[in-house]
Amino acid sequence: MNPMEFNIPAEDKHSFAQYFQQHIAPKWRRYEAKRIPIVAKYQERRKISQPISYIAIFSGLFGFACMFYALAISNGDGFALVGGLLLFIFAMIVTVAVNFWAGSETFKFRDGVIKVIHQLVLGYFGESFMLNPKNLPALKEYERYGILPKYDRGFFQDSVKGEYKGIAFLVRELNLSVANGTEDNKTKYKTIFDGIVIEFDTFKKFVGETQVRLDKGAIGNKYQAFKQDLSRVKLEDVNFERQFEVYSSDQIEARYLLTPTTMARFQSLSSFYGSQLEASFKEGKLFMKIPTKHNYFDSKLDILKPLDFSYDIEQLFRELHQIFAVIDALKLDDKTGL
Repeated sequence: MNPMEFNIPAEDKHSFAQYFQQHIAPKWRRYEAKRIPIVAKYQERRKISQPISYIAIFSGLFGFACMFYALAISNGDGFALVGGLLLFIFAMIVTVAVNFWAGSETFKFRDGVIKVIHQLVLGYFGESFMLNPKNLPALKEYERYGILPKYDRGFFQDSVKGEYKGIAFLVRELNLSVANGTEDNKTKYKTIFDGIVIEFDTFKKFVGETQVRLDKGAIGNKYQAFKQDLSRVKLEDVNFERQFEVYSSDQIEARYLLTPTTMARFQSLSSFYGSQLEASFKEGKLFMKIPTKHNYFDSKLDILKPLDFSYDIEQLFRELHQIFAVIDALKLDDKTGL
């Protein structure tokens, strides 16, 4: 694993190669030495767990067939129904338990390696960069920005905070869903947002609230304007107006924030992400909501093979440089204006 061969920006290759040799390579070698006996133990256990799993799965299918027979053919044969149900449940428990027994050490080892190595990679960008830091804001706190849809359930996945050009940011994977009926006495949920939210500090001074919302057509826009206290802001950029609607507590401040150059950058960012982003300027911060199917800060590490962090490293570089590009594009570090 030669760090000079990583697919990362050319300006980072030499400095990251040095950082890799100093901070990551020693950990890599130690983890590789630990990996070999853990994998050997897993493979030995698989010789036991795999045939047991096959027998349990076959038994579970037989139990399911008994239930089907009881319900569809024998007019509710109680013995076949109860016996089949118990056999099916027992088989599933055995399958899960035996596979957990075989792989628990490998799962724990992999999670530990990813946590340490990803944090070391983030450390290359600065001391402020942290993966899944503690004491992050609750989801309710982001509702104040006014651009989250109404939801019944929401959860965060991975989060990264850092600082670029003096601008602190926090990017978080977020999934929001709404109740969508019931099934087997359990509430079903429908996803209404899956992507990332990013909270940026900005040097731009403002005291009001300005929202950049997606254009939803004449009727949708009227409804959106009706349900909030902010006033519609009409802007001169026709192309921007086709894609976005702007609402603000201060018409002058909204135009101060959304200059023609800034509006062009918002359109460029939306095109770059292939997404329908929305944003809110409030309390000295910029909050962005970006739908995306990409799983941020994920790992493809396979510990059954010699450890290779190249994919994870390259992915982290790409994802962080996307965030840096937002700061650069909107010039959030520019004290004279966006």
